[in-house]
Amino acid sequence: MQKEVMTITRNLLSNGVFNHLSDASISRMQCLLLKQNNGNVTTQLMQYWYSGNYYTAGVPQDLLYACNLLLMQAGKPMIDVFMNEEAEA
Repeated sequence: MQKEVMTITRNLLSNGVFNHLSDASISRMQCLLLKQNNGNVTTQLMQYWYSGNYYTAGVPQDLLYACNLLLMQAGKPMIDVFMNEEAEA
């Protein structure tokens, strides 16, 4: 699972989902992506997913689907973007 989480996180980064985060947060995330075989890395990277901006132009919806699928497999709550839409309306 760690390899999948790392791949998805890299894709999220390259699609600009985390552009609104501070440079320090992105640096910590990139350091986590460089670590290997540490079970804690998976959990920490998944936590970053919750702070992503999935409304950024050009973010593929299948990326959000992949995030939610892995979150469900890990027993964590899914990312609900519809709730944010209602709050903004």
